[in-house]
Amino acid sequence: MRRALIPALVALAAAGVWLGRLRLAPPAPGGGAASAAPRAHDLDTPGPSALRASTGGPDAAVPRRPRSLRGTRVDGGLVVDASGHLLPTIDARRFFDYFLTATGEVPDEELRARIVREIGRRLEDPAAGEAIALLDRYLAYRERVRALAAAAAPDAADLDARLTALAAIRRDVLGEEAAEAFFAAEEAEARRLLESRRIAGDPRLAPEERAARAEALFATAEAELPAEVREAHATARLAATLRAAEDEIRARGGDDAEIAAIRERLAGPEAAARLAALDRERAAWRERVAAFRAARDRLRRDPARDAAERAAAESRLLEESFAPAERRRVRALDRIDAEAAPAPLGRTASEEP
Repeated sequence: MRRALIPALVALAAAGVWLGRLRLAPPAPGGGAASAAPRAHDLDTPGPSALRASTGGPDAAVPRRPRSLRGTRVDGGLVVDASGHLLPTIDARRFFDYFLTATGEVPDEELRARIVREIGRRLEDPAAGEAIALLDRYLAYRERVRALAAAAAPDAADLDARLTALAAIRRDVLGEEAAEAFFAAEEAEARRLLESRRIAGDPRLAPEERAARAEALFATAEAELPAEVREAHATARLAATLRAAEDEIRARGGDDAEIAAIRERLAGPEAAARLAALDRERAAWRERVAAFRAARDRLRRDPARDAAERAAAESRLLEESFAPAERRRVRALDRIDAEAAPAPLGRTASEEP
């Protein structure tokens, strides 16, 4: 397994990607339920429904779809049980969210009317009325969340409290059953990510123990994922652990030998060797960029040349110093440096190969 992680680990390091994020697939509806799935016909065409009267009757004018929904199919769906009652599922949330992507593009009441109309095309009472009631609770929940988001941004210590408050709002507004169906997987993922942050920041743990604990934390949740997806997530977590360990070593004055040792312990000798080669490539790139910029600065300060001569000399210097693809990177770095605020302590844009 560790051997298989090596190429991906080095690729992640080169790209600067150090943290993967898992999105769990929702469970499929259970037995005994029927799904009112999205249909292929035009979503704005009135259909047979017990609720048609609530949207103005069968001949009521249907507003043109919001631009963001044109040419798309409804995501999610509505599921009813054998008695004709609505079952709250993650697909119901996706169904609502599909239409709500147009929030801000059209008035809220028009969005709600559009969702009600589509519910009416798919369901009969009692499920239709239950779906509309759930929609209204979901809209109220979204308003509560907006108020929470408008408060001061949480610091790291407050993230647990924020998640707890958010879970409480969901259950208070949506009810336990719908809140679990809509958000259980998302909340579990958030808790795992918060715990992984605590593990990564625990100074009492050695890097090897951090890596092992992080892997154990996600192993059960990822057990049903394809092997290649699990491997990619494990690689990202290992990369994050390595980066944190290297930063600690450098912060306390450790040398390259100590960094090489931690890489070998965590990722194996092959990965350590390839990461060391990547470090050398980065250092060589930094030196080349620094040498070019120093020479360019001397040209720009040369009083013997006018502006046109300096520009021509600078262009020749760039062509002599770098290959075509590298020139584009140097120009991009110059733009970044010109647009950025004063660079923070640590790595700058020119440090990455």
